[in-house]
Amino acid sequence: MKLKICGLKRLEDISFVNQAKVDYAGFVFAPSRQQVSADLARQMKAALDPRIKAVGVFVGESPEFVKQLVEEKIIDIVQFHGDVEYALPCPTIRAFSMNSKADIKPTMCDFVLFDAQKSGTRGKAGGVFDWRLIDGYEEKPFFLAGGINITNIRAAAQLNPYCIDLSSGAEDGSGQKSLSKILELKETLL
Repeated sequence: MKLKICGLKRLEDISFVNQAKVDYAGFVFAPSRQQVSADLARQMKAALDPRIKAVGVFVGESPEFVKQLVEEKIIDIVQFHGDVEYALPCPTIRAFSMNSKADIKPTMCDFVLFDAQKSGTRGKAGGVFDWRLIDGYEEKPFFLAGGINITNIRAAAQLNPYCIDLSSGAEDGSGQKSLSKILELKETLL
């Protein structure tokens, strides 16, 4: 099972994911406490182990901006939140904020991501949704996100996602990524 650490915003975070040998590193371009600029993303990608794929998280950014990041090889995979998706010369992920089974829509993306829904927000909500909503889902390989941490990661793995997507569950009490937590979470998945 693959592991993604999302919301990386410091070069130190890149050192942590490199040491932990995770599969995906998430750079959030959407407005949030984890938002990064293209310049910071460029620096982080340069420091990222080439075996780890950089995932750009976008909510309504212009296609030109997204394509530029892909063409400059800052982003390896594009994660769409919201109602817009389009073809790109790289793998794509369509995120669904889950409240009911009806929240799963048709998509041309290569992967889907199931996340919790929080009123008034898109993207990482920090909570766990009712995982029964995706019971039996087999259309595309999926990333599972939303409030996953050391207390529930084993239960999350039982849903057989392609990848577990962690953000706040890999942070310390101050909201910074924690190497020890990332290593503990990865070890728990093995």
